[in-house]
Formats: sequence, structure tokens, C-alpha cells
Amino acid sequence: MKKLTILSILALFCANAHAQPTNEIILKNDWYMMCGQVNVKKANKKTIWVMPDTENSWIKDSVLLEDYPTVKRDSLYRNQKAELYFKKKMLYLTLQCKLAIQGDETVLHCYFPMSADYVENLWLASEETAIVDMETGVQYRAKRTFPDCMRKHISIKAKNNADGEVIDFQIFFPKLPETTKNVAIFGVPTWYMRGSQIQLNNRQPTKDLSITYDSVPQFKEPRLVRAENNYDRNNHESWSAYTDAHLIKPIKDGTMALWRTREATYLAIAREQNWTREYFGIHKDAKLLTEFDQCNLKEIIGLPTGHIFWIEGYSGDYFACVLVFEPLPENATTFTFKEPDGEPFNMWGAHWGGQTIRNLNVNELRKNQSLFEYNPRIIKE
Repeated sequence: MKKLTILSILALFCANAHAQPTNEIILKNDWYMMCGQVNVKKANKKTIWVMPDTENSWIKDSVLLEDYPTVKRDSLYRNQKAELYFKKKMLYLTLQCKLAIQGDETVLHCYFPMSADYVENLWLASEETAIVDMETGVQYRAKRTFPDCMRKHISIKAKNNADGEVIDFQIFFPKLPETTKNVAIFGVPTWYMRGSQIQLNNRQPTKDLSITYDSVPQFKEPRLVRAENNYDRNNHESWSAYTDAHLIKPIKDGTMALWRTREATYLAIAREQNWTREYFGIHKDAKLLTEFDQCNLKEIIGLPTGHIFWIEGYSGDYFACVLVFEPLPENATTFTFKEPDGEPFNMWGAHWGGQTIRNLNVNELRKNQSLFEYNPRIIKE
């Protein structure tokens, strides 16, 4: 939350989550490759996608897949990238990938959106498929694929329930050592990996048994002194008003602290009050975005979301606004806070704009908890 007088409200973009096996270590998540132009045909009221030829077109072996692992479409493509891309009436695909350590192997997940009745001429991997450590030059060669389609052209028949699903093609390699930081991937031509270089994440297990949680923080809830009356953002007389906010010692406006619990993430934001009666706003679609997932806003303790409201106090007060989000993924160490633009409204100097705050460190913000202890107002006249 951010005051709306001249200053902006807090904001951001993106991240994504797939179902992750226990003890999976994400090396690189959700990067995208633009596939070549896809030829779309119609036959017997069925849609057929014919994938572009790759340098493996001389190989004649083929396989028909009718059963294959899938993930839900809504767990992918939360990013700005769309899975289907049309340009001059031609179809292109945006293909998504994930690289992870699973057990004693490295697994490259190559996601393919199954939005046609049939797909022909798809290619995944062969003996040319390898991961190369860019520092040591060590080559980690592909061992197998799932489903079994190594060195074969692939035809796919959609399942009856394929709507909303994305095929999870998996290529298995030997386990990369923890010292590996940068790799190049060869031999996955449909996903345009012909030497594609990738910088890997720091190793962070999905199930980090050493993670500790905070107790649910206790904050003084603001007291409602006037309820909304036929709320109209352009009529400040219709806004609700609150007083007796959770006061804190003076700190820089916008300072944050975080409490991480199993059920929720509490993000306290310091606010400076410049007038005895000042208006604020918090967008209902505020989010915490991590590499693994996005955490939606559940509530603001004691205050409304999506509507402008008044806070009554003293000029010189500092108080906490506490936003409650869905719990952070266990393997998230940083996040971005995003609050979208609010609707324009009639008030002098008002601007409800968006601002992105990136690379917020979870543990560093947890160290700020003591800054938000209740500090009663003391006035000397």
C-alpha cells in the first residue's frame, strides 16, 4: 500500500509454477523458446499441426503417442508469453522449458501445448542431445526420454480430455554437479536448443527441511469511525474513515517487514502520515511473485482493498499497513511485490499508479520485524 497524494502505490510482473516432485531442485524455470512456423491443416473436422522439419529429417523412425504425461495449462504461461502466436495468419508456438535435478538425474522438461487433434513431425531428442558445462567442458549426454521417443519423429493423438493440458516431455541426463553454474544445451531442435546457453539458479531444494516459520504477528487493527456510503471514488465524502492505526517508531516510508507462516505471508509496510486526515489505497490484485509461483492478496488487516479510504491521526505519525498474502513457496528466497495501477479519481495531486519492487529478500525482510512493534504516540506541548 502507498499513499496516493503525489506518491505512487506499490506494484510488478510474473512467475510461474509447475507441480514439482519431492526434493526437486530447480536449476532453471520457465524460459521460453519460439518454435518455428507450424503448418495447420484440417481433415475430417480435425485440426492437424505439422511441425517444421529439423536437421533430423533424414531419420525415418517414428512413434505415435496416445498416452503421455501432462500438466495443466493454467500452471504454465502465466507470464507475458502466450502459448499460441499468430503473425500474418501463420501459427507459431511459444514452448516453455524447465531444468531440474530429480533424484540422481538431471531432467529437462520440454512443455508442448496440445491444442490440436493431431500433431505430426515433432522431434524431441537423439544421441546428439547433451548438456555442456561451459566452465569445465564436461558433456552430459541424454540417456532416455519419457515418454519413450528418443531418436524418433513423433505423432501425437490428443486425449479426449486434452483441453487445458500441456504435454510434459522429459529428457534425462546424468546429475549435474553443484559447481555447475552455466550450461549450453544441444540437440533439442524443436525447442530451439542448438547450443542455447543458460545460467543456472543457486541450488535450492523444493523441500527445504531447515526452513523455519514465524508466529502469526499481532497488530493493532485500525478502528472504523465512518463506514462507506455508496462508495464513489470521485466523491471523497463516500469513502470510509479509520483511526487508531498500528503506530510504529519513525522509519522511512515504504520500509517493509515480512512474517512467513505455513498458512500465509504477512507483509508490513511503513506509512508516514503528513496530515491529520489522509487518504490511501490498496489494490485488490496486489501479488507477491516468485520464480516458482505467485501469491495473491488475501486481505489487509483492518482495512479495505480496492477502495480509497481515509486514515485519521496526527501529522508526524508513522503506522503499519499489513497485507496478508498466500504462503510463499518453501524454496522462495526472493520475490517481487506488484500492485497494479488503480483507477483515476478526482482529488488534487492524486495519482494511483503502479510501481515494481524487485528482488526483495525474504530473510532480510524478516530481520525488520522489530521495526514494526507497536509504539504509542507521545505528544508534548
